[in-house]
Amino acid sequence: MAVRAEWQRDSESAPGFNKYFITIREVDGTEVKVPAYGRDMQDALSRLVKTERTEKFVETTERIPDFVYILLFLGTLGVGATLSTAANNPLYFAVGAGALVVVIGLFLLRTRK
Repeated sequence: MAVRAEWQRDSESAPGFNKYFITIREVDGTEVKVPAYGRDMQDALSRLVKTERTEKFVETTERIPDFVYILLFLGTLGVGATLSTAANNPLYFAVGAGALVVVIGLFLLRTRK
């Protein structure tokens, strides 16, 4: 939860942006001061929230075991190919290939360090 936001200065590297220091109270009660950049304070806060959400998503995907990705990989490929053959409609295979791209993207997001 954001407790306090203070304008620091205009950004030197990005004209039109300002630098703010946002004080965040963590779940355990500790307070952390983090920098945030934006055109105004609301923009800086929204950028900070997006960053926090992305970090939480990455933490969640890191907890998923490798075999789950392998099962999803084989499952999406197999189900798409089977439905495409059974219905004689290539759209099922295209949807399966799209789901495969999402699974591979999640796995690569998980393994990047």
